[in-house]
Amino acid sequence: MVICGYHAVEESLRSGTRGVLLISRSDPRAEPLQVLAQAKRIASKKVTVKELDRICGHDRHQGVVLLPEPSRSPEKRDLREALKTIGGSNPLILLLDELNDPHNLGAILRSADQFAVDLVVTTVRRSVSETPAVIRASAGASRYVPIIAVPNLVQAIDLCKSRDYWIYGADAGGLSLDKQTFQGPVALVMGGEHRGLRRLVRERCDLLVRIPAGGHVDSFNVSVAAGILLYEVRRQQGFPGFS
Repeated sequence: MVICGYHAVEESLRSGTRGVLLISRSDPRAEPLQVLAQAKRIASKKVTVKELDRICGHDRHQGVVLLPEPSRSPEKRDLREALKTIGGSNPLILLLDELNDPHNLGAILRSADQFAVDLVVTTVRRSVSETPAVIRASAGASRYVPIIAVPNLVQAIDLCKSRDYWIYGADAGGLSLDKQTFQGPVALVMGGEHRGLRRLVRERCDLLVRIPAGGHVDSFNVSVAAGILLYEVRRQQGFPGFS
């Protein structure tokens, strides 16, 4: 998978992604990437802008591209096993119900990284995956947030409940966020861009919450709403593990 854009490439290099760094620019901003690549023992290659346009399929690469090494054995993660690896007294999980827009997923992953979300769960079908557009929109944060795709989100919620997570679904008809208490294991469920939470997913939530607002438009964008909810949960939990 091609990684395009300065911040996405930088964070991919820092996180240990192997491959070849392609650069079409010669300026002070490109030099730190070359130094970082050299420190990570990753080869750098000077190419033309047209070559990067061809590789990425667009011209929004900012003159830097990382071509990761092909994975010989893709990692297969099981939600049950992933939950066992999460420690601490205030774990936080984010479940996404058929999110389709790569820019929304990228923005959500950026917030998830900032608020130290332990795991992001998406669905295998009818959901955007970790594409180059998602990596670019997340500014490289997707390299630090554990992500797993499951075939059935309702079953995933039930599994989280069996691990003592309290499930909060974001819904315009829910109870006001400022009246809720978030302590212990918390799982937030965000709906898709067009129809929100599906009925069965909504019914599996322990509590539905809404963000109080005084505007005139219909609702918050899902990535904005996710950021607000994650902040409030971590604020009440005392920002555990934050420096």
